[in-house]
Amino acid sequence: MLTAIKKIDDIIMKIEKFFLSYSIILTTIVLVGNVIARRVFMNSWSWAEEVGQFLVVVTTFMGVGYAAREGSHINMSAIIDLSANKVKKVIAVLSGLITMITMFLFAYLSFKYFTTVVGSGRVTPALEVPVYIITMFMPIGFTLGGIQYLINLILNLKYKDNIYFNNISPLGKFDEEVGIK
Repeated sequence: MLTAIKKIDDIIMKIEKFFLSYSIILTTIVLVGNVIARRVFMNSWSWAEEVGQFLVVVTTFMGVGYAAREGSHINMSAIIDLSANKVKKVIAVLSGLITMITMFLFAYLSFKYFTTVVGSGRVTPALEVPVYIITMFMPIGFTLGGIQYLINLILNLKYKDNIYFNNISPLGKFDEEVGIK
């Protein structure tokens, strides 16, 4: 089961990395190019701000799952650092469970919003691109984040002696802790 989860996670990670890396690169090219066009050629690109905003949305929501996998979301590390490993394990399981539920709830709500936007037929002002193309990254990102927290939860429940706040490597093992068992 865990090998299947790992394969799925590897595929998701490749997709996330693709969207993240190319949206950041394109954002830089478009926004710097627009500054050069405006300053050197005295002619700003009318579509640059719209594309920049679209790429920021893509980066933000595709980054949700990637940050969850890496354990890069904000957390209460001071409390975790001062806690015994048994408490850390409980915190890891509860925070993974609560965050997973929250991510899937946001995915559901953002999908409802997405369907509303599809039904509205709205388009962007400069490029006249359907707005749903931009909003579709919201439910995708939240779903990918929920999947990452589900994987985190599975790891914490399967490996009783390890504490996972990310999906890559355990925080520590109970038997490695000095003085607390």
